Amino acid sequence: MSLKHLITHARSMPIGAAVAKGSRVIGRTILGQSRQLLTKGRDTFGDSQALREIATYVPGLPPDVTEPQAEALAALCQHYLGHRFDLLGSGWVTVSHGMAALGFERQVYKAPQAPTDLTSLLNPGNRSHAQKIRAQIAADYVPIDWQIDFKSGYRWQENHVSSRLQYGHEPGVDIKVPWELARLQHLPQLAVAYAACRMGLEGFETIETYQDEFQNQVLDFIAANPPGFGVNWFSAMDVAIRAANLLIAFDLFKRHDAKFDLKFTAEFSTSILAHGRFVAANLSTGHRANHYLTEICGLLFVAAYLPATTETDGWLAEGIRELTTEVKRQFMVDGGNFEGSTNYHRLSGEAVLYATALVLGLPENRRTEPFEPGYTERLERLAEFTQHVTKPSGHAIQIGDTDDGRFIKLCPPVRDGREDILDHRSLVGAANGLFRRQDFTRTAGLHGYIDATIIGGLADGTTAPSSLAAGALPPAQDRPITTVGDLDGAPPQTSREVVITLPDTGPLFGLKNAAYPEFGLYLWWSRRLFLSVRCGGLNNDGLGAHAHNDQLSVELQIDGVDWLADPGSYIYTPTPKHRNLYRSAIAHNGPKLPDIEPARLDLGLFKLEDSSDAKCLHFEGTGFFGYYTGYGVPVSRLIAIGRDRIVIRDSFGSVRPAPADSAESVDVTSANELRNALAVAIPFSPGYGKVLTGE
Repeated sequence: MSLKHLITHARSMPIGAAVAKGSRVIGRTILGQSRQLLTKGRDTFGDSQALREIATYVPGLPPDVTEPQAEALAALCQHYLGHRFDLLGSGWVTVSHGMAALGFERQVYKAPQAPTDLTSLLNPGNRSHAQKIRAQIAADYVPIDWQIDFKSGYRWQENHVSSRLQYGHEPGVDIKVPWELARLQHLPQLAVAYAACRMGLEGFETIETYQDEFQNQVLDFIAANPPGFGVNWFSAMDVAIRAANLLIAFDLFKRHDAKFDLKFTAEFSTSILAHGRFVAANLSTGHRANHYLTEICGLLFVAAYLPATTETDGWLAEGIRELTTEVKRQFMVDGGNFEGSTNYHRLSGEAVLYATALVLGLPENRRTEPFEPGYTERLERLAEFTQHVTKPSGHAIQIGDTDDGRFIKLCPPVRDGREDILDHRSLVGAANGLFRRQDFTRTAGLHGYIDATIIGGLADGTTAPSSLAAGALPPAQDRPITTVGDLDGAPPQTSREVVITLPDTGPLFGLKNAAYPEFGLYLWWSRRLFLSVRCGGLNNDGLGAHAHNDQLSVELQIDGVDWLADPGSYIYTPTPKHRNLYRSAIAHNGPKLPDIEPARLDLGLFKLEDSSDAKCLHFEGTGFFGYYTGYGVPVSRLIAIGRDRIVIRDSFGSVRPAPADSAESVDVTSANELRNALAVAIPFSPGYGKVLTGE
């Protein structure tokens, strides 16, 4: 543990927050050490002699669903067969024991060489069972190191009780890296590749190659990660996501005629039961946000796929009840997610859609009437939200944090050989598995076929009626807002404006608009242009865990080129300095005062006070006006859309917009000129752990 790193981090926080955080760490360490003593000699894997049948829900995949993405899928799976993974900005890295990592932000840790017998790394009580599991793995299989942050090289220990482990305690170390790999979200992709082979699609390996790799990786993971030990039984959310992906992958293999022997099936089902018990015992009830929601969704998968027992039926009933409650609580009336982040909207939206479909497709003896009126309408709205925040380029805008989180990744979009993190269209495709809307089909395109097919199959063909009348617009579209008449008060103390001259009048042809006031986002778009402005509360019960100081920031894309774009998040705990930089007002292009933040950044890396009091006073097809008071005085932004130009006028010291003739004006005709005019200097991060220099 780096004392210097911890002291530096503590100094960035108020004394009360630092003491509280320190107390939590000490308490967790003491509890973990006591559990270490109690469980050192125990076998925590569970009884693998009790064979548990795994249900089947997914449909078979027809060739027209997988063929459009076959080439990209085959290339991805070739990496997975070689144990190469590209996660959280790592680039393609071969993950193995004793590997040499490249390091992160100049921090490199040397991983120890692995012993010949990997089971010797476990606590004594789990070694015998782990040896029996490893006996089922092919002799030529090279084990994956599931405990390593393969970016920095730092390694956690699998013989330590999970609750004893620390994170954010060493510079450059990211616990999210092993967590992300251990979600096993690449396994459903191996299953889809297996299905493509069965259908005779070209460019793939043999069916045995994918099935054997799936079985070997699953056994390797189970043997290396006894329940309750190591880094991958720390977060119930990640355990829940892993369970859902294991089950979807296993189901897809079986649906396409893969045969697994009884020994493997016994270990697999035993592990799934352990996943369910861990999640049920460790639900994040303290603050119910995306962690709690995805835990509930993962628990529903475990309960639905395992045989009906008093235990699993209890999980099922609780999961359905809590899913209904949390959808209404975490997705607002306009469809936006209450975390104030487009990325977390995608994560939570995927979890909800997959879990809902699964519940709708339950067999008669386990089916209930779980969802109250208005439930599916909220799902429809969340898909429309993602539809509307997607730019003509196919990328979603980044509002708030981006950590690349997904629930299920069947055929992730690929650009230049890497997963295209900012393409959220598969969420719209997933929703279309329930709603069958033509506009959803157009938005999702090729990226949504497989998600729609799987969702439809999970739901056993059940569809949700659209809340829209034939030909009607979604509620967010063409939603003018005027909250005041004449604005009172003194004129602004200072003002400035930027006049953006468009290349021609074409970008504004057919311009549409949508308002999401509960989320705090206002948008205009056409075939060639996308424009948005952020204005609203931080939501998330006022915690602001994944929100940024981004009020009145603008996104502008013209002809596929981002003239203005939110810079993203870059990173979380490995470098608190960068974490705070990317969520600061400095990183965003909204109107701001120098050397001060509208909401404090020193309350913790996942807390932001909702002190801005941002309000939209006017919104329509040709403009916007709003303000916020985070600096103690009103700061406002007016956007006016003309025939061949867009005007952005900022005012300071009043809620009244400045007259045009009183503002200092700058004319711009290019993306670079606009970025310079609004002092945009932070490198763009297109996903967690990534930065594009020169952007």
